[in-house]
Amino acid sequence: MEHGMVMDQSNRLVQIVITEASRLQKFLSHLDAQVWEGNSTSEGWTNEDVVEHLAGNIDNWTRNITRAVGGNATPPEGQAFLPPRERASHPSGAVARKSRRQSGSQLLDAFSAGHKRFRNVLETLTDNDWDKPCFHRRGVVTVREFVGLQVQELALHGWDIRCGLDRTAELYDMSLPVLIDLVPRWIDTAFMANPDLLTPVTYRFDVSGPVDVQQDLVINSGDYVMLPYNTNSPDVNFRCETGNYVLMMYGRLEIERAVMDGRLSIEGSMELAKNFNTWFKGF
Repeated sequence: MEHGMVMDQSNRLVQIVITEASRLQKFLSHLDAQVWEGNSTSEGWTNEDVVEHLAGNIDNWTRNITRAVGGNATPPEGQAFLPPRERASHPSGAVARKSRRQSGSQLLDAFSAGHKRFRNVLETLTDNDWDKPCFHRRGVVTVREFVGLQVQELALHGWDIRCGLDRTAELYDMSLPVLIDLVPRWIDTAFMANPDLLTPVTYRFDVSGPVDVQQDLVINSGDYVMLPYNTNSPDVNFRCETGNYVLMMYGRLEIERAVMDGRLSIEGSMELAKNFNTWFKGF
């Protein structure tokens, strides 16, 4: 890839992170204490829990990139790589809440300060830094991929908060290409095998803009495979726009409710469609 194109893509990625963080910061600045303490759409997590998660981890992201630029992609002290498909999400809202010492506006200040430090590091990266290996607990990735994962954090958790207050909330279009690229990585971790499944089930995704997706996903008893469209009829055909496809793949949409809300349309068996939530659980 040519130098200019690489830098354009990298600069675009930095801008997406900055914009997602700024939008979330502005949204949070208008919340009152009651809303801060209210539930997000992430099960068991209040809005404070979600922001604490984002604010409490951003300095780890900054540190990992700094170490990567210096040639170190090994686990930092106290951390280790996770086994394949180990979900191992962060402590639940209730557990994290017991040790939290900040709330509301204090968490917002911590989030804003942490992302300012993160932005400062991103703006020092050279074109040679973006492909350097970087530690992530699910495996070493490039710095570019690592920054993309921060877009994922901001976009999805920001939606978790906004959707708790407005059921019609959508993901921001500018982040969708990054999130689409990360779908295979996410569902590989989220997949829950069903050894009792006797017959493979084929889901087809017919996704319109702003990023088109035409893909089949075949579930077997112990695994799954993603394939291009083929001539065989699927068991279920999901039709939706890109943002709702991403939300579904990341376990944010309950299928039956999403159909009722107009986020999805389905051709085929509703029962098999609902099973998608069983095989790919959000976390």
